[in-house]
Amino acid sequence: MQSFVNYLFYVVEKKSRIGLISSSGRNFTGKICVYHRGGGNKKCSLKIDFFRRINSFGFITKIFKDSAFTSFIGLILYENGLSNYILLSEGSFVAKRIYSGVKSLDFTTGSTVMLSSANLFSSINNFEFYPYAGSIYSRAAGSSAVITSKSNDKVLIKFKSGWNVLLSDYCLSTLGISSNSLNKFKSIKKAGIRRALGIRPTVRGVAMNPCDHPHGGGEGKKSPPVGARSPWGWLTKGTPTKIKKNQLLKKGKFKNIR
Repeated sequence: MQSFVNYLFYVVEKKSRIGLISSSGRNFTGKICVYHRGGGNKKCSLKIDFFRRINSFGFITKIFKDSAFTSFIGLILYENGLSNYILLSEGSFVAKRIYSGVKSLDFTTGSTVMLSSANLFSSINNFEFYPYAGSIYSRAAGSSAVITSKSNDKVLIKFKSGWNVLLSDYCLSTLGISSNSLNKFKSIKKAGIRRALGIRPTVRGVAMNPCDHPHGGGEGKKSPPVGARSPWGWLTKGTPTKIKKNQLLKKGKFKNIR
């Protein structure tokens, strides 16, 4: 039996592993759009099931960490014979029985339910923005959101940042908090680790030329101006650059956020 399980792990992982190609922060014309990206070690990733509409119970057979995701990944073997990788919730363990589907048959942590079936003020993670589009929100380690209200066929979701999003109650979500919540205490001990992750050094604006940064130029060393600006000329200290959508909701400027 153990040899069969090892063979299953080998076959599934071999067919699910794909290589990642880094764009180094450049667009299709080759211009840098995101600074401080490039280099790093070669990476492979796994094909994660972000849809989970199998409508079957399954068991967690393996838990491990992948370099492309901060939360833990689990290999699920379903009762109908299918198997795939999913992002786990906090409190998952090997041999735990969870449900993946839209029928909302199980409300334990790690199972998927539709937003219409989830209880108010319950924590969710790994949920969809549109029905059948695949989950995109709260996938990082330790992240979650809370269901604050329901009206008609809409559900209001509140993020930890304070943003509110109004979604369809047909969207699928995972109960609980995303796993590996202690990831925020991880220490990057030396500069070489950041380079291995594909993060390049950050250069001060006063050390650049005037054509590269508003703080650049001048003779000798100098301090940055009081009105510090970004490379694109925006004020960066003490001036908010975004208006949160929950503030717009209070003002009545937005009825639906979608």
